[in-house]
Amino acid sequence: MREIYKTIIVPLKCNDIDFEYLKELNKVSANVWNYCVKIDKEYKESIGKSMGLSLLESSTKQKFPIHAKGIHHIVFKYYYARAAMWNSRKAKHSNSYKVELPHKEKKYLPTGWDNQAIFPNYKKRIIKLTTTKGRKQVICHVKSMPKNIVEIELVYKDKYYLSIKYKEENNINLIQSDNVASIDLGEIHAIVGIDNNKNAIIITNRKVRSLIRLKDKRQGELKSLQSRCVKYSKKYKKYAKAIWKIKFEFDRKINDAIHKQTKSYIDYCLRNNINKVFYGDLDTTTRGSKGKLNNNINHKLNMWRFGQIMLQLENKLSRYGIKLLKVKEYYTSQKCPCCGEIKKQSNRNYMCDKCGYTQHRDIVGSMNILNDNTEYHVEKYDSKVYLQIC
Repeated sequence: MREIYKTIIVPLKCNDIDFEYLKELNKVSANVWNYCVKIDKEYKESIGKSMGLSLLESSTKQKFPIHAKGIHHIVFKYYYARAAMWNSRKAKHSNSYKVELPHKEKKYLPTGWDNQAIFPNYKKRIIKLTTTKGRKQVICHVKSMPKNIVEIELVYKDKYYLSIKYKEENNINLIQSDNVASIDLGEIHAIVGIDNNKNAIIITNRKVRSLIRLKDKRQGELKSLQSRCVKYSKKYKKYAKAIWKIKFEFDRKINDAIHKQTKSYIDYCLRNNINKVFYGDLDTTTRGSKGKLNNNINHKLNMWRFGQIMLQLENKLSRYGIKLLKVKEYYTSQKCPCCGEIKKQSNRNYMCDKCGYTQHRDIVGSMNILNDNTEYHVEKYDSKVYLQIC
């Protein structure tokens, strides 16, 4: 039986003394990170190579007023951030040469506790967190406390939260069938898909677009007022805080809407017993486009949260053993599924000049992705579901 990892974020609730102590920990965590950057840079200049994980751990041991597991948490973060840089270089995409080692100085960084530094009490609904030597454990009150906690991070958004990572057994039966599907991701319609049994689905992106527009409008109004203030004055900082508060408020709503979109597609996959899903490669959509596109297109690309959608789809589909495969999608929205004629469309409906074939443009895109990567050939749908997130 497989285990899956999940995360819940709950507000930080503790007494005032513990609250002030935890606030300071995020500053200390940033100091640990800055120290790792400094000693790693000096080591590389003198030896010619970067420090290993064990050497980083021994060099930071007992040097900061924070629990040992907190230091390990930051050292691991730095080490894997550095490894991610090298992996990005190896990928050799168009902007690989711009990727650098972690070097920026940080003021705050989330403090972490692993399962050996966490002591939950499920009856009282409290979590005790390890502190520095000679100080009592911090007691946090949590309403919904999961079992099998793996890690806790102290994060700040509009206020302080505990990000609780836990694991649970995956009791879901894995899908085993020959039914495959494809999806076409878009800015107007978030997910448009079809399977080899000719069942189509369209999930609109109107909710997310409206939330992003409203967020931009409210932030723009406050930024306009802020621009009239003296920089770093009390009023200036007050507006800055209000702008950040709007950001986090709307980010939660946007994330919720995307969860609903992806959940709707998962339900579609389960209803049709889909085992494999193909999707078009969108990695190069915005990469290297700076200065090449007009403001209108740039704004639309900014509102398109395809990265979040794909992360959530990958996470949710894997629970049911559904494979998510990335493929090339060149001209998939311009090619006629019937005769193969290529024609660029200016509206939402595709119309072929050669054979007279007509269809929804995004469904044409998903059909071509399916036809190009499987032995099936789909030219029309027998059933269609149109979903709008409320």
